[in-house]
Amino acid sequence: MKTNALFQSCLSEVTEDVKAEIDLSFAIVDRIDAILKEKGMTQRELAEALGKNEAEISRWMRGTHNFTIRTLARISNVLGTPIVGVSQ
Repeated sequence: MKTNALFQSCLSEVTEDVKAEIDLSFAIVDRIDAILKEKGMTQRELAEALGKNEAEISRWMRGTHNFTIRTLARISNVLGTPIVGVSQ
């Protein structure tokens, strides 16, 4: 794939921390999307269950939302499935 020099220059300036944050954000969204599909739920139904606007859920699902722990816990509870896991 061809990429231009400006793009490559900008990409090279992105820190590993930021890359990791973006990867994690997209992984969370992918997980939520997979659970919704497994349960046959729509984003609208998720929004209603959370007491949110469907447009807000749509923005979340773009992959750039900074989820709080509280929000992840609420989504997990509504879906009946963990979104993220932490080993101790």
